[in-house]
Parts: sequence; C-alpha cells; structure tokens
Amino acid sequence: MDKVEIIEKISYLNNFQLVNPFPYEDTKKIKSDFEMDFKSLEDESLNADFNDYCTVIVGTTSYILKGKATNIPKKQVELLNEGFFQRFPKYRFIETSLKNYPDFQAEYNNHEQLRKLILDYLHSN
Repeated sequence: MDKVEIIEKISYLNNFQLVNPFPYEDTKKIKSDFEMDFKSLEDESLNADFNDYCTVIVGTTSYILKGKATNIPKKQVELLNEGFFQRFPKYRFIETSLKNYPDFQAEYNNHEQLRKLILDYLHSN
C-alpha cells in the first residue's frame, strides 16, 4: 500500500469510525466485572489511560492529514509503537474479555487499526 492509499484509509477511519462517544458505560461495567483485579492495582484510571492511548493516535492523525507528519514529536511516535495493552500492561486481565464490552472493543479496534496505519505511513518511503 502506498502513502496515498494509507492516507485515504486514515482519513476514512478518522471521519467515519472515530465519531463515537467515549465508552463510559462499558468501562464502568469492566470495572464492576473485574472489581477484585482493579482493587489490586495502584494508581488505576482505566478511563484516563484509555483516553490517553486514543488521544495520541487521533492527535498523530491530525498531523498526517494536515501534511505535517515531519512535525510529529518523537515521543508521540514512540508511544505509537505500542498498543493499549503493551503501554498499559496492568489491564491485560481484561484483554481476553473485550467481546463482552462491544463499545469499548469497537473503540479499541478502531484505534488499533488507525495506529497501525499511522505506523505504516511513517515507515513507508
């Protein structure tokens, strides 16, 4: 896939699949269903961590769509090299249960797809 095709896919995802509200109802259910696991975590904030993960991806998308990919901060690109469960391994206990939380899973899958497209774009010649 060349850069033009990647940008078209990034633009489509950005305009049509990332328009959903934050999955607060699902994160509330996740915290309830995994109450004991969450109690064992220090400094846990699933909503803030997931929001941070999504924001880095969406923010990077805006650089690319504005033709300013060379201005993306290095730290931001480094963060893109890891998916949510790699960046925040303390939540791995929910990874295999995502199908039970369709709104959260949809947001996670859309952002993961976009993250991988961004990496493809940044590494293409």
